[in-house]
Amino acid sequence: MLIRKEIDNRIEKDNIIFHKVINNEKIIKADTILIYVAKDEEVATKKLIEYFLKNKNVAVPKIENNVMNFYYINSLNDLEKGYFGILEPTTKEKVTNFNNAVCITPGICFSNQGYRIGYGKGFYDKFFAEHNIYSIGLCYQECLTKINFQEKYDYKVNEIIAN
Repeated sequence: MLIRKEIDNRIEKDNIIFHKVINNEKIIKADTILIYVAKDEEVATKKLIEYFLKNKNVAVPKIENNVMNFYYINSLNDLEKGYFGILEPTTKEKVTNFNNAVCITPGICFSNQGYRIGYGKGFYDKFFAEHNIYSIGLCYQECLTKINFQEKYDYKVNEIIAN
């Protein structure tokens, strides 16, 4: 996490990632975007959320009884601080159909193979174990590593978008 705190030109890098995401073929074709709300040093996502709200179904994760579910939102006003101080949806419409959806996934860092280090609770790995969904990890180039740190229950993302 120390590497992420020391990243220079964060706004410029977030903008590069933003443009790569919105021009991504899988994203363009998707009807629904499952996306985290960035916290601290994570790649910024609020601009992406606002962009997708104009032409896609957008859903944000919420932790309930130690399980991550996604709920549709209509605006950033549908969010409030929840689990671990992360913004979560206040809406009630839970995503149950993951057809033609893409999950934009956070990570502290990613291996070149697509495995991620998260915050240790395994929420995304458990979600991917239950749902066959295309996933895209967002990270800064400085947080990509050749080290393969895959563990038994880890799921890799299908694609990584970095600056």
